[in-house]
Amino acid sequence: PESDLLHAESCLVSAQEVSKWRGQAPGNETGLPTDIVSAPLGEVIEHRGSTRRFAREPISSEQLSVILAASSTAVPADFGGGLTEPYLIVNAVDGLAPGAYHYSRESGELQLLKEGEFREEAGHLCFEQALGADASAVVFYLANLESVLERLGSRGYRAAQLEAGVLGGKMYLSAHSLGLGATGMTFFDDAVTAFFSPHAAGKSLMFLVGLGRTGAPNRVRPFRSRFGAQKDSLARGAGGGRRPVPDWLYSN
Repeated sequence: PESDLLHAESCLVSAQEVSKWRGQAPGNETGLPTDIVSAPLGEVIEHRGSTRRFAREPISSEQLSVILAASSTAVPADFGGGLTEPYLIVNAVDGLAPGAYHYSRESGELQLLKEGEFREEAGHLCFEQALGADASAVVFYLANLESVLERLGSRGYRAAQLEAGVLGGKMYLSAHSLGLGATGMTFFDDAVTAFFSPHAAGKSLMFLVGLGRTGAPNRVRPFRSRFGAQKDSLARGAGGGRRPVPDWLYSN
């Protein structure tokens, strides 16, 4: 069966491969602020869940900084970590201009890639879901798979997926500890890479998390972005000359 073949293809077959897998130490970690109030871990784990609707209300830059720092601590795995990089679409964060950002897990700094209102883009990239458009921020974990596979061999993809999943789980807990909501979502993977390019060129999306204040009622709301509508009309053969189509939209 294919599962056996997959396992065989991703086995470490030599001492050299094992050494490469285990020989990478994680980089420096960003320190966490100590003066922000958060709920106890046990309480957070007990009540944690996926948000189904975000209120279009801002969170503070301090809250976002704490969530990013807490979720960027190293994953205690034998492959060492440092495989994924967070990219963000910021919709509503006090003190931060709306736009697309890259976050350095080593320095804790946010780099503005392009400024602008990208709520509709976020909703479309999150597989046409209102959660992406309504969130205060959406965090996308991307990995340079060529570099990962060169470093870790055939198991590199699963390692990148594992790291992104664990970091996303930490993000959930961090958000809930501050009284905020979080949810993981599906996505148009190649379109995400194209949207954050040229900075993200050659990288692949592993996981994403939306962050914000939970809306009421906490139920999924219908959503259709203009980009989804454009794709539908193009698929039906309608011309796109009257309405400019962004290059990244063609990536999925």
